[in-house]
Amino acid sequence: MKTLSFASAVLAVLLLCAATAPCQVNGTLEVVDEKPILTVWGTHAERGHAQGYLQGEEGKEIFEDYIVGYICSGSSFIYAYVRSHYLGNYTVDAKYVEEAEGMIGGMVDAGISLYSGALGRNIDATDMLVSNAIVDLSTLSLAGAFGCSSTSSWGASTIADPLIAGHLVITRHLDWTKHPVLTDNPLLVVHLPAESDEQPWISIGYAGLFGVLSGVSESGVSAFLNMGNYDLGATGSPFHPILLSVRNGVEAADYDGDGEHAPADIVAAIEDRTRSVGTIVHATTDGVAGPSPVIIESNNENGVVVRTQADNAMVPGDNLAATNHFRVLYPPVYCNRYEAIADSLTANADISCARSWSFMAGAAGSFTSNVQCIQYVESEGILRWAMDTYTEPAYDQRWTEFDVADLFDHPMGIEERPARPVLEQNYPNPFNPTTRIRFALATPGRVRLAVHDVSGRLVAVVEDGHRDAGLHEIPWDGRDGSGRQVASGVYFCRLESEGEVHSRPMVLLK
Repeated sequence: MKTLSFASAVLAVLLLCAATAPCQVNGTLEVVDEKPILTVWGTHAERGHAQGYLQGEEGKEIFEDYIVGYICSGSSFIYAYVRSHYLGNYTVDAKYVEEAEGMIGGMVDAGISLYSGALGRNIDATDMLVSNAIVDLSTLSLAGAFGCSSTSSWGASTIADPLIAGHLVITRHLDWTKHPVLTDNPLLVVHLPAESDEQPWISIGYAGLFGVLSGVSESGVSAFLNMGNYDLGATGSPFHPILLSVRNGVEAADYDGDGEHAPADIVAAIEDRTRSVGTIVHATTDGVAGPSPVIIESNNENGVVVRTQADNAMVPGDNLAATNHFRVLYPPVYCNRYEAIADSLTANADISCARSWSFMAGAAGSFTSNVQCIQYVESEGILRWAMDTYTEPAYDQRWTEFDVADLFDHPMGIEERPARPVLEQNYPNPFNPTTRIRFALATPGRVRLAVHDVSGRLVAVVEDGHRDAGLHEIPWDGRDGSGRQVASGVYFCRLESEGEVHSRPMVLLK
């Protein structure tokens, strides 16, 4: 009689699971005006899994055609050097590693081939993390130039607009290399975190990129990243990718612990990590209802400085403008876009939402590189987004207007109060050594959640007590009742509640 290897047994169990239980995907995808809107919820791993499952093909295409094909000149050798440099000089939070691993797992579950013809191997979670450090790694004398610009206006500058009457409007141009794969694969992602110290937020960027190029939190803080004009030999690794540092500030409910979510949280998140690249981040909250907008200038040599309205030498009124040139971190140099923005505001100090869009197009618009144009009006909960075409810039296209509250108001997986107890498939699965078990109860009552091995022997009691009705999530660290780490193998999670018993297979794979 032939004996199956452990790996073969695990594969058999996973195939059985796939045949008997649908893959749990914590996400939905819809298209509005040809713009994909992805909503994901749960832990970082679960949200990554949903991104990989629902937008994995597009993320892989951007990685192969843009990151490897364009930025690395289509050379697997250049990309190998970039990846090696990343591995040797950068570190990221564990939650982002879990999110990247989740993306790869989601792609696998969706039946997407991980094989990259450009590299001659399967892509992995590290490749996803390299993609999210592309702003930092672009300084390695690689192809591509990143540009951007933005102007925020409030107070006296917008008081004449009957829509916002003194409240904030910010218009942002994302100017990157114009490339067909970027034109084809923009993505708005709504994140609904399960973590208690995080808040819902929106990312506008591209498939596969989960850092913040352009982000808005549910608290109304926005952050838009531009490249700076001085990098100057970064030292003091390990570095942290700037897109993920900005995300830390946007996503955290209160990063600096001062009791509110404000642009200061973005500042603190950038200051907390060592930077390897020069960047300019325009961070706002409503200039009437909350702290005024700021511009965060940072690089490795001179650290972080905050530019406010008080630092304006050329831009008049209640306005702040950002291009790709430092103005406080270093003495300012000539920038034709900044000069044109200042001239437009000097000629006419009144800014409406419509004029904010139009004067930015005229003063700072880059016909050859403007790939996205975004406008955010916090007081009205309005988010406007336009994308480029193959031949025309985004600012010349019709925008799609979103109600921010509607984006955040989204049903998530299990009903809050299902008609009967529900036990979801654990995630991640396979896992090593920790996984999360999620369940929902119809009524309050006693819950027993236990782990058994394939022979039915009790391994560990994860939960035994009273729970309220609704959603619950409990981690299991792969240890038995005595605290010993259990061996690789197939285990069963068993939920007993309301007179019902539910079971799910789990695979610990070391």
